[in-house]
Amino acid sequence: MGKNILVIDACVRREESRTKEMMDTAVSVLKELHPDWNFEILNLMELDLKYWTTDTLKQRDALLAKKEYDHPLFKYGNQFREADGLIVAAPFWDLSGPAVLKVYIENVSADKITFASSPEGLYGLCHGKWMLFLTTRGGNWAGSDMEQGSPYMEALCKFFGIDSYHCVYADGVDIKELDSQAIMEKALEDTRQECRKLVL
Repeated sequence: MGKNILVIDACVRREESRTKEMMDTAVSVLKELHPDWNFEILNLMELDLKYWTTDTLKQRDALLAKKEYDHPLFKYGNQFREADGLIVAAPFWDLSGPAVLKVYIENVSADKITFASSPEGLYGLCHGKWMLFLTTRGGNWAGSDMEQGSPYMEALCKFFGIDSYHCVYADGVDIKELDSQAIMEKALEDTRQECRKLVL
């Protein structure tokens, strides 16, 4: 039975996006290696995503209280929970990532949908064996405590119960003194190598 891979595309610049090039490479490699896997790509820019407001939070909480977990409001959360593997592609913006990705995370994060709680604390409900996070950064941010994109995604993996986290990044792609083409070629090769390790 084929495994389901959810690809979350937060590459706002679309075809000009270097992060999207990494995402397309990852999907291509994984499709070739695992022809029985099913891939669903969510272009977040095409979705009618809304951040929570006072009124919509009340609606969400009322549905959760009534255990109406199959309500359309939770469709993205249910899809996220059921994925066997996840690819998230998002450029490094404002020390983390594009706002559309955060809004998507707000939509998938719900009690009894992607996580639950017990007297011992919170625990994840997601089926994912791994998340592959792909990103490009204009400056040299690797190892900096101001780089919050990858740490945020890694923390979400733990929160949602996803077994392992993998990150491939291209750093310094906008620094004029550096060879951005060489940086991207290495990032694409790193992406290929990382994909070869991903199993389900």
